[in-house]
Amino acid sequence: MKLKGKVALVTGAARAIGRAHALRLARQGADIVVNDIDLESWREFGEEIGTASVVEEVEALGVRCIGIRADVTSKSQVEAMVHEAAETLGPVDILVNNAGGLAGEVLASFASTVSEEDLKATIERNLLGTIFCSQAVARSMKERRWGRIVNTASQAALQAQQGGVYASYGAAKAGVVAYTRYLAQELGPFGITVNCIAPAYVDTRRLRVRVFDAIPGALEQLLAQIPLGRLAQPDDIAKVVEFLVTDLGDYVTGQCINVCGGAIRF
Repeated sequence: MKLKGKVALVTGAARAIGRAHALRLARQGADIVVNDIDLESWREFGEEIGTASVVEEVEALGVRCIGIRADVTSKSQVEAMVHEAAETLGPVDILVNNAGGLAGEVLASFASTVSEEDLKATIERNLLGTIFCSQAVARSMKERRWGRIVNTASQAALQAQQGGVYASYGAAKAGVVAYTRYLAQELGPFGITVNCIAPAYVDTRRLRVRVFDAIPGALEQLLAQIPLGRLAQPDDIAKVVEFLVTDLGDYVTGQCINVCGGAIRF
């Protein structure tokens, strides 16, 4: 219960990795704000959850929880969400910027041909959403001289994907890595740490439907590139977030941690 008394806001938390973050932080005692543009987004790809909603799953762990529907690409909606969270649970102590994802189809994400619409949407979801949420919580964190922000990058930000797919996504996530480093420099003197994680492929229903079911042989090709020989599970990613927001990560800031089973090589 290292996080008892803290309030954690997790964006994109109604399914998959975001849900895993919310549940893991709740098990450490944090009160949780479940944010998503659709609080039932787990239904979209047929993901199974333990109760009627992620909010109910979190509450079953004995902590307070609210769900807030908001689009992180809208600065006004983000500001309203953070205000509502503070009014209901208290000021946000921990922010996990998980919302994001590729806009458009994987095979339409090449650097030289990605559409303007998909490119802008991908940058807004991943980079601008991270910036807007971080700005919204930073003011209160600075006043209280404590806070933990964890952003979500990707292996696509650190090495080009084979064949050049995910170019728009990789560019947006590379921006997240840079923003993390700058924000950590600014907020460090206030006792606030800012880090990001860079997952490789995570075994979610969305990935299976959009990639493995759509591209023959994609799963086998990916597994061959991972020394640990398996895809990450959502909780593999959440465990690293737990490290960064508890006392174990008190002296870690400005870092991008690869959570990839060895897939990222330098």
